[in-house]
Parts: sequence; C-alpha cells; structure tokens
Amino acid sequence: MAVLKTRFGGDRGALFLLALKTGFLTLVTAGIYRFWATTRLRRWYWSSVRPGGAPLEYTGTALEKLAGFLLALILLAFVLTAINFAGIAVSISAMEQNSWAFFGAVAGVPLAILPLIFFARYRARRYILARTCWRGIRFGMTPGAWGYAWRATMYLFLTLATGGLLWPLMTFRLEKYLTDRTWYGNARFSQHGSAMRLFGPLLPFIACLWGGGGLLTYFAMTAVDFSATVPAINPRAPAWPLFAGMALLSLTFLFALYYRVASVRVLVALKDLGDGIEFDLWPRTRRIVWIYFWGYVRTYFATGFAYNVVFGFVFAVAWVFGDLDASQMQGLIENPPANLLVTLAVLTFLMVTLFARVFRQAFFIYPMVQHISETLEIHQPELLGGIRQRDADSRTDAGGFAEALDAGAAF
Repeated sequence: MAVLKTRFGGDRGALFLLALKTGFLTLVTAGIYRFWATTRLRRWYWSSVRPGGAPLEYTGTALEKLAGFLLALILLAFVLTAINFAGIAVSISAMEQNSWAFFGAVAGVPLAILPLIFFARYRARRYILARTCWRGIRFGMTPGAWGYAWRATMYLFLTLATGGLLWPLMTFRLEKYLTDRTWYGNARFSQHGSAMRLFGPLLPFIACLWGGGGLLTYFAMTAVDFSATVPAINPRAPAWPLFAGMALLSLTFLFALYYRVASVRVLVALKDLGDGIEFDLWPRTRRIVWIYFWGYVRTYFATGFAYNVVFGFVFAVAWVFGDLDASQMQGLIENPPANLLVTLAVLTFLMVTLFARVFRQAFFIYPMVQHISETLEIHQPELLGGIRQRDADSRTDAGGFAEALDAGAAF
C-alpha cells in the first residue's frame, strides 16, 4: 500500500528572526500589527509542512483578520452587555432571597460566556481551513458553530460532574462533529469508531485523580477533629495520605497529556477522506513531554538573559552619553527617580512580552509542529487524483471572535 510521508522544511533561525521582527512591530504599533504577524507566521509554518513533498499554503490576509476582529468586537459588545445586564438583574432578584443565591447568580455570569468561546473556536477553525490549500485544492468546513458551542458546553459540564470519567465521550463526540463537517475539495472527512476506544488511555488519569482526591479527603477527615465544639487539628493523624495524595494529583498532569496524545493517535487512525484515503499520526508522549518541559525552561532562561542584556545596554548608553561619572551612575541605580521607575517598568513589561513570545516560537511551537507533522502518514494517496476543487468560502469572520475573546487560534 502506497504511503505519503510528511516532511518539515522550516529553519529555526529563520523563524526566530521572523518572530522577533513581527513581535517588535506588534509592540511598537500597540498591537495593531499582530494581524500581519499572525498571517506571516502561519504562512511560514504552512509552507514548512510538506505532506508527500508538497507544502501547505496559507492564503489568509491581515486585512480580513483586522476587519473580522473589529466586526466581532462590535457584536460582542452588544452580546456581553446583554449578558451583564441579565446577570445584574438576576443577582438583584437573588439577593432578595438569600446570599447563596446571590453568589450563585454572580458566578453564573462568566459561565454564560463559555458557549461564546466554543463558538469562536469553531469559527476560527473554519476560517483557517478555508484559507488552507494543499496541491492547489482548498480545505473547507460547513457552518455549525452554534451546534458545536452547545455540545461542547454540555459535554464539558458532564465531564466535570463525573470527575473526568466522561472525558473520552466529550473528546470523541466533539471531534466527530468537527471532522464530519470538514472537507478537502469535494471530498468529505469522516470520523469512525466510538468513545470506548479512548477509555483505556484515560485510566491512569482517572486512577491518579480519584486516588489523590480520595487520599486528601481521608487526610482532611482524620486530621481535623470534628467531635469537639470547635474543630481542631489532630496531631496524631498520619501524614502519609497528604503526601501520597499530592504525589498522585501531580501525576494527573502527566497522564492528562498522555491521554491527549493517545486520543489524537486513535482518532486520526479512525478518520478517512473521500473514497477511502486513510491517515496515521504517531506523536510520542515522551517527546511531547520533553518539548513542554525543555521548551518552557529554555524560554524562561533565554528571556531572562535577553532582558539583562538589553538593560545592561540601556544603562551603558546612559552612562556614556549621559555624561555621568561612576558615583552619579551608582546613585541613579540605588535611588532612581519616579519617572525612571515608571519607564523601566514599562520597558520591562514590553521586553519580557516580546522575548517570551519569540523564544516560545523557537523553543516550543517550532519543535512541537515539527514533531507532529513528521509523524503524519497518508495511505492510498492515489485516490487524491479524483478530488476536485471546492468553491471559495468567503463568508467567515476571519477568526475575529477568537481574537476578541482570546479563545485561541493557530499561531
């Protein structure tokens, strides 16, 4: 059976320079350039991912992102205002009954925004697919943002209510909803299988979560003497449930990542396109964990080093061109005036923001995209020849809702 492998052809140095340049322009334009920065970064990443040697192509523009963002801001202003007014009215009514109802009404206002976040993510995905081509054929996605929003909200509450037990059901149902509405040219993607295939990878996560929670609950029940008039700490209570529970809960992060990686492998293997084109994706959990850990460590230290270099340069320039002697410079450092403190605070924020984003691209996103893309395989690629072009999808908000709600979008 013929198989198309995927290569990644991007150079980390070129990405670093691009991220540094676009990040600096974004800062000096007070964020306006970020639409152009996002566009340039997507084009770079898309052109670096090459299934079968043919690179992906990103055709989105910065102007349509800016227009979509402004439109989303206007619409969201009306929606969020209505939600806030409704929340205030309900809160006032609940306050007349009892304080618990009042706090519940106040807490419910942010939850009303949750469906909007899922709505924005669907719209952003639809826009990105509509602006992605491979071998000259466009991807696409049919409308369905509100359907995805209420399903995602419902499954999220079910997952939380069951202590994570229904996480596989949420993963499968939402992925099927997205996949069955995705197209490549005139060929539709389909998601097969069932959520039962995902419960196996979830078991370590559930064991650590429930086990850790149970041990901490047991420790709390034995460490506090509730029989006294005033609850007091029991000094004879064993401490091992506390440490064991904390250790198990700390492992839940690792096993949550393992589940995410394993579920992606399973779901990709159960997808097909058109008349039988199949896929495999083989990301390795150990490699993903290493990228997370080492990427963020390098980002942290590289950001700190760059920050110190820049500040050292600034003070050197002040010393040389400010006509200050050593004692004046020492006094300026030990007792800086208020205007200098404000300037340094602003520069610190801007530089940390800039360098953190640049090094995150170089040390985290770059190796993550490289590793995942290089594990993609396309089976029966000869069937790709029968796929025809689809009509352009221009009725999108260019991911504006995701930008306005900071709901996440690729790069």
